[in-house]
Amino acid sequence: MAEKKNFFTQCLSAMNGTICFGFLSPKGDVTSSVKLQGLDGRHFMSMDEDGVREGWTTLNSPGCVQVVAGEDLTKGQDGIFVEAENGDIIIKARDGKVRIEGTDVEITATGNSPEGVFWVRANESAKIDSKIITLDAKQGLKLLTTGVLTLDGKLGMQILSPIVNGASCASGADKKPGQIK
Repeated sequence: MAEKKNFFTQCLSAMNGTICFGFLSPKGDVTSSVKLQGLDGRHFMSMDEDGVREGWTTLNSPGCVQVVAGEDLTKGQDGIFVEAENGDIIIKARDGKVRIEGTDVEITATGNSPEGVFWVRANESAKIDSKIITLDAKQGLKLLTTGVLTLDGKLGMQILSPIVNGASCASGADKKPGQIK
């Protein structure tokens, strides 16, 4: 692809930063409608109009990006709203933790089958620490491990079901769950 040219680029700058209209990227493949750039060149905001990033808005900060909102709102009103009409939303901390904190935290998967799946994956372990944990499954609940499964009720344990099948080594080595008879 030939390098772009823009004969109408306008820039206003001072010692501390620049604002450009029609700025061409260093590779010459993208035109920014507007680009704000701080003294440190890594500190910028670019609204790209064409090329490989057509329609992108990029905010780059060598330090923290802080968004504070909602000071004049009442409880129950949305303070920050992020929506992607199409495409995914990715929140990634390459070398850090992702924390979500609130009075209540709701996560909802709204897709219809086969979508609508809520996945939690962890390389090491997944922990839930709460006073009360309730799992409500409409069709089935499966606990599966290739290691040891421990159910430990300090004050007691109840299993309520019209039918209970179970198998252990005590049932015979040739038996498998579902083959008790």
